[in-house]
Amino acid sequence: MNVFSLLELPVTSTGFSAISKLDYGDRIGKQLHKVARTDTDIDSASASRSGTVLQSGITRIRISGGQIRTNVLEDSFHSIRHNISVILTPFERPEMSESYEAVSLRAQYIVCVERKGEMLYNNLRKELDACMERKILPGLLKQDVKWIEYMSKLFDWFHDAVALLQSLLSFLDTVGTQSIKSLAYSVFNDRILGRIAVAQKLRDSLTTWTSADRQNSEDERASRASVGRLLRHLITHDVFYGSDGYEKFLITATEEYYSVLATILTDDMHEHPAEFFDTAYDLVEAEVERAEQVFPIDSRQAIREVTERSLFLLPHNLEQEHWVKKVRWLTTAEAVKGYVDNGRIEVLGRMYRVFNRLSEASSSQLPMMILRLAWRTYILNSVSAIVKNSVSDSDLDEKMVPDLLEFKTKAEEIIGTAFVKKEGKRDTEFTQALSEGFASGFKARRSKPAEMLAKYLDGMMRKGQAKFSESLSKSKSKSKSPSAANAINSQNAQDALFQSRLVQVLSLYRFSEDKDVFRTFYHRQLAKRLLLGRSASSDAEAGMLRMMKEQYDSEFDMGEIMFKDLSLSAEMMGDFRNSEIMRRHHEYNDNLEVRILQRSAWPFALAKNQILITDEMQNQLSTFSEYYKQKHKNRKLDWDHALGTMSIKTRFQPENQNAVEKELSVSLYQGITLLMFQEKDKISFAEIREAQPTFDDDELRRTLQSLACGKKKILLKSPPGRDVHDEDEFRFNDDFVSTEEGKKAGYRIHVNSIQAKVSVKESVTTNKSIQDDRKHLLDAAIVRIMKAQKQMKYSDLQIQTIEVVKKHFAPQVEEIKQRVESLVEGEYLERVIGEKAVFRYLA
Repeated sequence: MNVFSLLELPVTSTGFSAISKLDYGDRIGKQLHKVARTDTDIDSASASRSGTVLQSGITRIRISGGQIRTNVLEDSFHSIRHNISVILTPFERPEMSESYEAVSLRAQYIVCVERKGEMLYNNLRKELDACMERKILPGLLKQDVKWIEYMSKLFDWFHDAVALLQSLLSFLDTVGTQSIKSLAYSVFNDRILGRIAVAQKLRDSLTTWTSADRQNSEDERASRASVGRLLRHLITHDVFYGSDGYEKFLITATEEYYSVLATILTDDMHEHPAEFFDTAYDLVEAEVERAEQVFPIDSRQAIREVTERSLFLLPHNLEQEHWVKKVRWLTTAEAVKGYVDNGRIEVLGRMYRVFNRLSEASSSQLPMMILRLAWRTYILNSVSAIVKNSVSDSDLDEKMVPDLLEFKTKAEEIIGTAFVKKEGKRDTEFTQALSEGFASGFKARRSKPAEMLAKYLDGMMRKGQAKFSESLSKSKSKSKSPSAANAINSQNAQDALFQSRLVQVLSLYRFSEDKDVFRTFYHRQLAKRLLLGRSASSDAEAGMLRMMKEQYDSEFDMGEIMFKDLSLSAEMMGDFRNSEIMRRHHEYNDNLEVRILQRSAWPFALAKNQILITDEMQNQLSTFSEYYKQKHKNRKLDWDHALGTMSIKTRFQPENQNAVEKELSVSLYQGITLLMFQEKDKISFAEIREAQPTFDDDELRRTLQSLACGKKKILLKSPPGRDVHDEDEFRFNDDFVSTEEGKKAGYRIHVNSIQAKVSVKESVTTNKSIQDDRKHLLDAAIVRIMKAQKQMKYSDLQIQTIEVVKKHFAPQVEEIKQRVESLVEGEYLERVIGEKAVFRYLA
């Protein structure tokens, strides 16, 4: 028990005035006052302070003044109840008849001394009931204007009043079945929030406010703080959450509102799904912004989910096929293309995030699957368009690979920007969709992408790092990328760019199923580069083959024998120049270079007809043939002029100018043609064909075209034109050195040879050879499988055959069927009688 409470004296007591009648010696008649001292104060100092000498021991203080009146208890109850009523007067500052301390002490006395706490607790309940019924409810029901703001202020006042009561009547918390706070909130919930009229008015007010806020009403937006405070009060009173809570009501109302709006917008924007998505996304963001300012943190995600679901999926109680149809309407490949073409990549990012949340909320991956399918289809359509673009114009073939590289880079940037998971990592499923789209797009023009990839790499390897970087720099500057163009200046930068480009091209190679096509064309072009001396670097060629074999295709080992042949040829030429035969014919063989090749290792067929060469050339070849037969008596040596090159020293004599000497690096076909102009200034096409009757007509036309129609016009054609016709005439172009191209050229001028490139006819021939090889490969695979299994169903044979040859190409089902039929006709296989589609191997 508190000592202070025991010393509290009645206000009307005369106890201290009666003390004057006591005998205190010299202190009689003087004003009494307390002096602090110890329990005994036996020391002289303390005795002097008190003005008297007290004996040691305990001193008892007796308070006189009469008995406490019996009506003090009733007065205490009346006073406390009065003060409680004052505190429970809404929106008024409590003017209490006593201080807070006095009220608290009265309550303590009643509870602890008089043991009447239960009576005081019941009085508090009655005052709370009276407050709800007479002071709060009438004003609440009458309030019409700014009802939410009024309700929020009412909650603020009530919570402050309850806090004050809890402070003053704290001893009652030990008496009642509920604490003061719990009792007050329970009464408020029962008498106010539990009233149907109040609850309905609260719901109507929240609905009205939400509708006005969604219409961007400035007044309603300004009252968001009041609404947020009201919802927090509802949480405090435990009526916000739960199946019957106001959160559920607000979420349901939000769903109903946006479901109706979604139907209207869908009908109005049926032809413009992209516009619908933009509008719906803005509505979601506005609703989320409102939720962040009004709703508690726990409810904001639910508001976002129900808004997105209502706008993008329609109400959740509809059949799945209905909302799937709507998602597909929103996320078509055409929509994705529109966003990309218009530079609105951020919209794809929004769509990704929205559909990801929808997948999580609906426990279905269909929204994300549909978006991935749209992305994959967009990739497929774009790649197919690039691949097919060159069908109508063969010149566009050269742009196929650069366009594919540019598109792939762009698509990867989109993935890194739009399709990113929460942790900041790219969504690998969209990367996989990119790969699938490219692989499917390559099939739009069977085998052509693989061929063009090989040709593009051929161009890179012929140019080398420096020239390739220079050409790429020019292309970047034309495409408004001067910063990227200027960055390609140092040797290290050129090497890094070259290697990066190689990796990019080979990444496209992964998408091609026609590995054999790529290998064949790359093999042929590699051979030409090595033989014609057009490769920028032998080390780069060897490194390229090694990288392709180790990282991309284990079948890439065709270059080993070719490099060995060249190495042995160089040794043989050294021996030839020191031989006795060479010494006898020295004047004829100073400039002869011969390459001895194994026919099986080089992808060329010997030309049926060889062109006519000069007598001097023929003598040189005869001298080497004599030497070779002495070295290898049992070997046959055939000459292939189509792969030969030569250098010609010539003079250009522009009109009224001095002659300019140049050295032309040309193919053997080009050189033989140019030598005809030593005796004549002008020669017709018919005369050239007559002088070279063994010259293939197509080869002759392409040779003249390369000399007269390219950038370096060594010959002039009359009439001018791109193609060579029978009536055309040609003359040596002495003015070449005066042209812009001639001025740029140095002493040695390289004229692009037709042999260095794959002609249309050669491309057709090579592809036909590949198709023939595929038939043999399929036959061998089928026979090998059947020999091991003896008997198989056709479906199983088909699966195993595809698996065996997939590292070369992906066969069509019809191709396998034709080869099986062919093997049956050749009596390698037979059908099993009585069993459907079953074949048996015939030993």
